[in-house]
Amino acid sequence: MTGQGYQDFTVEVALRSSVVTPFQSDTIFGHICWAIEHLGMNGGVEAFLQLYDNTPPLLVSAGFPKGFVPRPVLRPGTRKELKEILDGGESRAANAHLIKTIKKRELISRDSFAGLMQNAPLTPSKLLVALKKDEDNIKKRLIENTQLSHVQHNSINRLGRISDTGLYTQEETFFKGDAGKFEIYIKTNFFSLENIRDIFAFIGENGYGRDKSTGKGHFKVEGILEGILRDAVLPEVSAPNAFMTLSSYVPGADDPTIGYYNLIHKFGKLGGDFAGGSKIPFKKPLVMLAPGSVFFDEGFDKERFYGSLLSAVHGDDGIRHYAYAFPIGIRIDKEE
Repeated sequence: MTGQGYQDFTVEVALRSSVVTPFQSDTIFGHICWAIEHLGMNGGVEAFLQLYDNTPPLLVSAGFPKGFVPRPVLRPGTRKELKEILDGGESRAANAHLIKTIKKRELISRDSFAGLMQNAPLTPSKLLVALKKDEDNIKKRLIENTQLSHVQHNSINRLGRISDTGLYTQEETFFKGDAGKFEIYIKTNFFSLENIRDIFAFIGENGYGRDKSTGKGHFKVEGILEGILRDAVLPEVSAPNAFMTLSSYVPGADDPTIGYYNLIHKFGKLGGDFAGGSKIPFKKPLVMLAPGSVFFDEGFDKERFYGSLLSAVHGDDGIRHYAYAFPIGIRIDKEE
């Protein structure tokens, strides 16, 4: 499918609490749907979801720390390529540790990514060099200001009382300073800037993800930028032969599937008004392709849509799961 008349927005949010649930695109989409329903916006969520039977009215990316995007997934670097990124003055042990560290990185700075696009085609060697240059920035901006804590909570029984079974431990992520600022990309031909602001203000005030009712996942909308950052900060290359997705993604029957990717195993739960209701809360297990996954597509068109709104994910046939790509055109060496 292709579509015209889309506007692009970058939503900038700043966390005001710890979070339990990562900013994944399908989870963000679920919160958007419930915000539409509670705000009574544009006919409600059922009318909104019906539009996906034709042309998607909205695409949403995952949320990324401000100034960063997912690291493109490419083939592993060869021993020769790894040697090219090493400085002669570093010890062998330090080099080995550095390589192991940057190979695990899931993010790259927007500036470094833009540089790679301007210096296309993208290769593993160029990517490793860029990741090495980013390492100090990632440590200072993100790692040193992010803390994953195991927080103990009382177990509550069905009567709302503290259970005799005692405590349970939950992982929560705490952020300091700019590390708690995230960016989410939106592409829509259905909502105005004011609509987008109202939707994300509602989500931020009511909380995002697990345990939002106890104060987790609350954020403030710091700004919404009109126009697309991809054109200025993340330029798409001329004559792209592949794309990278900024969202979790499941290819449709006619979508390209040859490329490099990481997987996310989803064990989704219903949210909003369905959480704690009469419906079975669990969705069927699902495997999705993670942000940063790269697929070859010689005919890439940024107006084309990849993926779908999945059905058959729950016993209730009306429940769907968001699985569209948010694609950025890139160019890779054909032998890659």
